Amino acid sequence: MARISTIMNANPLTVKKDTTIFEAAKLMANKPHGCVIVIENKKPVGIITDSDLVKNLAYKKINPESKVAQIMSSPATSIMHNSKLENANKIIDTKGFRKYPVVDKEGNLVGLVNENDVVQAINDNIRFHRNLQNTVLILFVVFEFFVFILYRYLINYFPFLR
Repeated sequence: MARISTIMNANPLTVKKDTTIFEAAKLMANKPHGCVIVIENKKPVGIITDSDLVKNLAYKKINPESKVAQIMSSPATSIMHNSKLENANKIIDTKGFRKYPVVDKEGNLVGLVNENDVVQAINDNIRFHRNLQNTVLILFVVFEFFVFILYRYLINYFPFLR
């Protein structure tokens, strides 16, 4: 089965803890990721999603010049880059978030994956295996058909087949 590294976005948006909320929002507005990952020494320490921005700016009335460290979700739940899709799906089901930083064995940020990407990749894999099973079944039926036809033809020439 495929691994997270094959479906992740290798260029996630990142900011440092001392970045302002306004700067992070501006960065997010120009990209379709829907989140920025807060990093410290190449390691993800938090994440801010578009819904975090809306909740904190609209409802909690936090100043846009405040630092992202005030509103980030921390600690960020990350997924290893070499994780299988099934394992990543278990983490997603358990934690319930939509976006996850992807890290290498040292814990450094290497990408971003979201729930939809994982579910779509698993669905594609299931579809591939289903098509493969159907192809094998068709080949088996065709083989059986030809064996049946050949047997009826060969039985006339080789009596020991009776």
